[in-house]
Amino acid sequence: MNSPTQKAWYAWPAHDAVTATRVGGTEGPAVALGLLPHANEPLGNVVLSRTGDYAGDPEGLWLVGPVEPPPAAGRFPLPCDLLAFLAGGHLPPLPDQAEFSHTAAEPATLGQRRAHAFRRAVGATGAEALLLLHNDAFSPFPYLYAHRPWPALEDALLRSPDHPAGTVPPAAWTDRLGPRTYAYFPAARLGVRGQESAGCFLPDALGIPVLTLELPMFRWESVPDAVRRDLREAMGRWIADGAGDRTGLLERARRLPAPVPMIPAEVTARTLRTAVAAVRGELRAAATARLRRG
Repeated sequence: MNSPTQKAWYAWPAHDAVTATRVGGTEGPAVALGLLPHANEPLGNVVLSRTGDYAGDPEGLWLVGPVEPPPAAGRFPLPCDLLAFLAGGHLPPLPDQAEFSHTAAEPATLGQRRAHAFRRAVGATGAEALLLLHNDAFSPFPYLYAHRPWPALEDALLRSPDHPAGTVPPAAWTDRLGPRTYAYFPAARLGVRGQESAGCFLPDALGIPVLTLELPMFRWESVPDAVRRDLREAMGRWIADGAGDRTGLLERARRLPAPVPMIPAEVTARTLRTAVAAVRGELRAAATARLRRG
């Protein structure tokens, strides 16, 4: 992959229609990136400012989205600090989020229609893997959700000089597949029934591997880990309660000992380039292994 060609920046999507755009060539395993899976997670869009990085890439890349564009009032300034994100970020209730609205039935809700449109757009690309780009506002480092270990990708994330060391903690809602990988889990564990999450639904629907890269949003060096974890739990409760009144959440954030700034766009762009290269490497290795067996 060629070196960066211009400065990276964060931005909201320029339109709301789900589209698929090919960047670069067709000589290797194509990877599709799912952009903006949640309405308050803009960091994946940094790749749109750096398509020049991939234009000369013989293997190419598909950019698919936005999955769930926010309303105008939910588009907080970019870049921003944690308080601005918590005050302005928009999230529908869990059953209405496109991420958890995949179903084999005829789509009936806005979330289901957007999930269906995204699924069709990815399927039309012929991509060999889908990498969903999520954001985690409270993680100090990038990590994954997947159905199986992706050792080369996980190793690349662990060795990243741009982020602190560490491993994902145990989670009550799922298992760990590796030091930086959680297992996908059914949407029913979050109380969403009658429809499924992208990570659980799309591998069978599309017939390709699907994994999620959780991109860290903010730099937490100035905040004690216990305080960061407490605020993460508070946001989790806010989401579970329907993402309505955020007064208590904001009061907690205002008591932080120092501002929490957003991770620079250049850092996120490097993380994405590393992840794409690692996924491609694993796809090539799998294809070689199949040829040897067959």
